[in-house]
Amino acid sequence: MPLYFINPIVAVILFLLVIAVVPRIEIRRLAFYGIIFGAIIDMFNILIFTKVLGIGSYINYGPFEFLDIPFFPLISWVAYFILFFYFLPKERPWDYIYVLSAASLSTMFSNILVNLGVFKWNYGELFVPYMIYLTWFALVTMAYYKLNEIAEQQEITSNNKAKNEDKDNIPINDFPKQKHPRLSFNLSPRRKIK
Repeated sequence: MPLYFINPIVAVILFLLVIAVVPRIEIRRLAFYGIIFGAIIDMFNILIFTKVLGIGSYINYGPFEFLDIPFFPLISWVAYFILFFYFLPKERPWDYIYVLSAASLSTMFSNILVNLGVFKWNYGELFVPYMIYLTWFALVTMAYYKLNEIAEQQEITSNNKAKNEDKDNIPINDFPKQKHPRLSFNLSPRRKIK
């Protein structure tokens, strides 16, 4: 098997894991965050850390690239961040531990990709990748919390505004309708009125 099939296989495995673990409604909600914080940020990481700084790069991606940016790692990061945000704890001490653990896991996984021959680090395989992933995940987590806070505030204000509009729009002729006992019409041919 050629080495350039490894990244598509990883992307498919991650998306199957997302489909198996994350509920569909959460996938829809978290896909936006996965695209922004996963694919787009990784594209900038590739441009900065590969082209400008030369810290590391994807290799052996075969035909799955455009302008030396491989497709499938970007897709894999979308699935990764859907999982990352789905399992992100809400409490303060645990989210710090979660981010530290996720950075460690990503460093280990990047070293697995180095051993498979589809990625390379030019300045060490432990400290520099760990600091890159830790910075990335910490900033993304803070942005995710802030965006969720803003979305919740907008949802609360829109719900309050809708409730206030309902209170102001009380219909004038909103009396209970009474049925007159003598004026009952039966349009059904099967039932007869007694």
